[in-house]
Amino acid sequence: MKREFLANLLFLLFINLVIKPTYLFGVERVVQNVVTENLYGIYFSILNLTLILNIITDFGIQNYNTRYIAQHPHLLPKYFSAFLLTKGVLSLVYALVLLLVGLITGYLWEYPGILLGMTLCQVLNSMVMYLRSNIAGLGLYWIDSLVSVIDRLVVILFLGIPLWIGYYEERNFDIQWFVNVQLLGYAVGAIVSFAIVRYHAGPIVFRFNRLRILAIVKAGLPFTLTFILMSMYTRVDAPLMERMLVDGREQTNIYASAFRLLEASNVIGYLFASLLMPMYARLLKVGGDVKPLAHLGLQIIWSGAISLVVCTIVFRENIMTSLYTNGSIYSANILGWVIVSFIPVSGVYIFSTLLVAQGSLRELNRVYVWGVLLNLGLNLWLIPLHKALGAAEANCITQILIFAAQLYLCNKLMGVGITWIQAMKFVAMAILSVGVASLSWFYLMPTLNLWAFLVALAGCGIIAFVVRLINIREVLGLLKTF
Repeated sequence: MKREFLANLLFLLFINLVIKPTYLFGVERVVQNVVTENLYGIYFSILNLTLILNIITDFGIQNYNTRYIAQHPHLLPKYFSAFLLTKGVLSLVYALVLLLVGLITGYLWEYPGILLGMTLCQVLNSMVMYLRSNIAGLGLYWIDSLVSVIDRLVVILFLGIPLWIGYYEERNFDIQWFVNVQLLGYAVGAIVSFAIVRYHAGPIVFRFNRLRILAIVKAGLPFTLTFILMSMYTRVDAPLMERMLVDGREQTNIYASAFRLLEASNVIGYLFASLLMPMYARLLKVGGDVKPLAHLGLQIIWSGAISLVVCTIVFRENIMTSLYTNGSIYSANILGWVIVSFIPVSGVYIFSTLLVAQGSLRELNRVYVWGVLLNLGLNLWLIPLHKALGAAEANCITQILIFAAQLYLCNKLMGVGITWIQAMKFVAMAILSVGVASLSWFYLMPTLNLWAFLVALAGCGIIAFVVRLINIREVLGLLKTF
C-alpha cells in the first residue's frame, strides 16, 4: 500500500503542481490585478458564501461514497443511478437556498450574474467531486488525477492565454467573464468524469425511489455535518469581514490575495487526502495496520509544508509586492499568519481522513463544533481590532488547535500519532530551514529575487533528506518495484 501511495502521489503532484499553480497565479492573480479591488472582494465573498452552503448539494455523499466504493467496488453499477438522482435533487435545493440567501444579503440584486454563475459552478463542481469519488473508489487514481485538473486547464486555455498576450489591456475586464469561463471548465469536467464512470457502471436507469434517496441522504448525514463545520471555520471570515468593516471590501480583497497562497498550498494536502481515503478504507476493512501509511504521509507532507512555510515567511514582503499591484508590508504580514496555518492544515488532511475512513465521525464533529465556535469568537474579536490581519490570526489559531485535537483522537482511538523521533526531526528541520532561508534572503536578495526563493526552497527540501524525514533508500526501493 505504501508503494501504491507513493507512485500515485508522484503522478498527482506532477499533474497538479503544473496546472493548479498556473491557474492560481497565472490566471486568478492576474484577474484580481486587472479588476477593481472592491469588485474582486465582492467576488471572493460570494465565492466563500457558495462554498459554505455547498454542503447542501453534497450532503456528505462524496466522502461516504469514496469509503463505500473503495470497500465494495462491485456495487457501483447497482447504486450509481440512485446516487446521481439524489445529487440532482440536492443541487436543486442548494440553488434555491442560495438564491434565498442572495435575496437576504442583497447579492442577488447587486451582483446577480456573479451569484448565479458561482451557484452553477458549485453545482457542477459538486457533481464532478462525486463522480471522482467513484473513480478513486475503483482505484483509478491516475485517471482521477487527470480529471481533477480539467476545469482549471479550460480556464487557462480560454482566459489565461488571452490575459497573458495582453488581449484585455485596452478593455475594462469584467469579472463576469471570469465566472463564465469557470462555469465552462466545470461543465467540461462533469461531462468527462461522467463518461468515465458511466463506462464502468454500465447502463443507467433512473427510477425515482423516495425511500432510496432518503436512505442515501441519511447515510451521508454524519459526513454532511463534518463538511458544514469545516466550511464554517475555514470560510466564514471573508463574508464577516466584508459586512463588519467600513472598508470591508478592500480588506477582503487584501485577505484574498494572501489566502490564495494557502489555497495553492492546500492543493498538495487535498491530493494526499484523496489518495489516503480509499487506501485507509481498504486497510481498515481487512484489518491492516494504517500506522505506516499515516506516518509516511505525514513525513512527506510536513517535509514540504515546513520548507514552504519557512521560505514564504522569510520572503513574504517580496512575494506580495511581486505578485500584486497593491502588495505591501501589511499584506505581507497577513500572508505570514495565513501560511503558518498550512502546517496544521496539512496535518489535518492526514489525520481527519483517517478518522473519517475509520468511521469516528461523532468524535471528529465534536472537534469541529468547538473549532467553529472558537473561530467565530476570534473573528468577532480580532477583525474589528486588526481587520484582515485579525482574520488571518483567527484562522491560524483555530487550525493549530483543531489539528492538536485530531492528533489526540487518532492516538486515543487507533494508536496513530507522532512519535518522539518524528517530532524531533520536524523541529530540527524547521530550525535548519530558517537558517537556510535566511542566508538565501540575505545573500541573494534583491538581485535574484525569484531564484533566491527557489534556492531557499530547494535547500530546505534537501534538509528533509538530511534529517531522514524522507528516507531516500526507501523511496528508491519502492520506485524500483514499479
